[in-house]
Amino acid sequence: MTLKEIIDVFNALLTPVIAGTTVYIAWQQYQVSRLTLRKDLYEKRLRVYQAFMSYLSEIVRDGKVHHNRVLQFYAEASEGEFLFDAELVEKADELYNQGIQLSYLHNQLYPFDGSPGLPLGDERSSIAHENAELLKWFTNQIYITRELFRKKMSIQERKLPSLVKLNGLKKNKF
Repeated sequence: MTLKEIIDVFNALLTPVIAGTTVYIAWQQYQVSRLTLRKDLYEKRLRVYQAFMSYLSEIVRDGKVHHNRVLQFYAEASEGEFLFDAELVEKADELYNQGIQLSYLHNQLYPFDGSPGLPLGDERSSIAHENAELLKWFTNQIYITRELFRKKMSIQERKLPSLVKLNGLKKNKF
């Protein structure tokens, strides 16, 4: 083979090599952009998660919630509408509505303005019981909400399930 033929072969191979290299670089840039987007999205979602957990923790810790705190939670959680699906928005609405109810019940028992609450009797006992049940509900919501966010915020790559389960196969010894 002559030098000219060798040069012609290298010239013919040069275009596919450049094209392959360009495709590889483009693929790498796509992967980096995708990871950057996931990181940015995760940070924004984390802020919404922290708003949920802060709200729930305060209620469970204090056994009450003020109306202003419920409104503050709803404002902080409202960004979730753009970052999550409808399930999380419904959870925020549910926590908001139950927070309003808890604030109302607690205010009947121990008014925020310092005035005396309901006198001892059946009505007070009924409201106290409803208040206690709502506090139990809020306690359970910490775990439920954490699991909901765990499913929505996972940063691990989702892998398709394997068609062959290797752990079910026995290893043969020869």
